[in-house]
Amino acid sequence: GANVAEMAQQFGVNIAAAGITGPSGIPGSSGMEDEAGIALGQASLTVGEQASMLATIDDYGVYHEPHVIESITQNGVSTPLKIRSYQVFSANPTLNADEATQVQYAMSEDTAPYGTAPTAALSNGQEVVAKTGTTNTAQSAFFIGAIPTQALSVALFTSNQTGTGYQSLNNLGGLQQGGYGGTWPAAIWHTYAENMFVPLGVEQFQPPVFTGQAWNLVPPNLRVVPKPPSDKHHHHGPPGQGSPPSGGNPSPCNSQQSFCNPATQQPGGGGNAGTVNGTAAGAAVGGIFAALPATCLWVRRRTRKRGPKRG
Repeated sequence: GANVAEMAQQFGVNIAAAGITGPSGIPGSSGMEDEAGIALGQASLTVGEQASMLATIDDYGVYHEPHVIESITQNGVSTPLKIRSYQVFSANPTLNADEATQVQYAMSEDTAPYGTAPTAALSNGQEVVAKTGTTNTAQSAFFIGAIPTQALSVALFTSNQTGTGYQSLNNLGGLQQGGYGGTWPAAIWHTYAENMFVPLGVEQFQPPVFTGQAWNLVPPNLRVVPKPPSDKHHHHGPPGQGSPPSGGNPSPCNSQQSFCNPATQQPGGGGNAGTVNGTAAGAAVGGIFAALPATCLWVRRRTRKRGPKRG
């Protein structure tokens, strides 16, 4: 727990305000860091913290303090900006970048057909590192996604978050799972990215570099090595082909649409109790973008030499 809290702090998260630690903000003080919920992402991060965290992963593990000023000049002379910047994963630049590619690799699966936000995938095939976020009673929903030079965070919130009369995003726009991060936030992100990111052309992420070593906690005498299949066994399908994992949340748009009319969509799955109708929830929702090019929460970084696109 303390290690997770420290890493979150390195990513620019106010760990005390997020509820990860106690009021002192020191890892080890009272908070959720020693609870199972910390592994589920139950801390309350701001949209800005989500965007800067994603931008750090996108920039191969280098954190840049969010800022709204691109440059300062006086009489034609540029004044350097005082922006905190440091490596998050390791002090070794190579190892830091390598570890970041592993996180990118894991996050690149979110927009796959079996991911939680398949409809956020871009029409030009651009690889996206992304993550959905959904609260257990759907008072807020996130989708964060990045291409190699741009990071964008989208969030929806209800105006009444607590108490017996709390509002839920479920049924927003007539969708039973309207409060899922893979539904409306992903659709909004997709619309913006199609208009702003796709014209930039396909950009390549560096191939993942897997570091570390095997850690097997099963004693050698208890390990069972499976026997190779006998010729007597016949496969009922192409070798190596299995069923794709199930899952993923219904989204109001398909991957070929930049947006849609939710009234034409069929709701799917089960929602949570305490929902309100789509009109009431929609009226109470505020959408927040966090984009980082050197202005506002829009992160643009120097172009790096990239290897071939990974599969």
